[in-house]
Amino acid sequence: MSRAQQAYSKAFSLYHALAGASRGQGLPSTSGSLAAYATAVPSMRATGNVPPGHLNSDLSPTACHIGLGRRRDLTLRQDLCLWKGEKKLSLAELFHGKKIILVGFPGGPVCTEQHIPGYVQMADTLAKKGVDKVVCITQDDPVLLEKLVQEKPQLRHPMVELLADRNGGFIRLMGLELGDAAASGPKCQRFAGIVEGGILLKVKVEQQPADLKQTDVKSMVALWDDVYGHLQQK
Repeated sequence: MSRAQQAYSKAFSLYHALAGASRGQGLPSTSGSLAAYATAVPSMRATGNVPPGHLNSDLSPTACHIGLGRRRDLTLRQDLCLWKGEKKLSLAELFHGKKIILVGFPGGPVCTEQHIPGYVQMADTLAKKGVDKVVCITQDDPVLLEKLVQEKPQLRHPMVELLADRNGGFIRLMGLELGDAAASGPKCQRFAGIVEGGILLKVKVEQQPADLKQTDVKSMVALWDDVYGHLQQK
């Protein structure tokens, strides 16, 4: 067994043990196990020869928790919808048959001045790489969000859609809700992922809503290349 295979075996054995504990299978979930897993990950990456699809993955606890159940078709949730102004959109309408960069944003200056404008500025580059659309979602009133888009030209591009998750149902489905629904402040963590045909393939989550270190457009271009680069080279 190569060094890379040994490192992966060690890291994923620890990961699955922790995952089993979270599902109530009676396996210990201890700070020691978490520390061991965290130690194994850098060594796993350092060995090189990372299998396709695992390059540049977010191995934070939040992203890994989502990953446990991510390989499901989001479009089957017919009870959920998103809003563009007063227009109601089903998840099937948004995701079926498309390759999407899905962006979640909590709201505020980082979102409107840096995060989303980054995707607008690189929309043409993303299209050339095979991205069908960038779907940006936040929990907010649809009319207020539509007004914000009209007021800020840096948020507008035919390929970039800003949609409202009016009651937070989609954000909860993703497991990325933030704070009390009745309280003031951001309701959604900052995240970005790749969805193909309704299946969430990859996701990255910022540690703090104000951070923009893993979900900016350049990071997502790198992640896209990790997933689809072998296809682009043919």
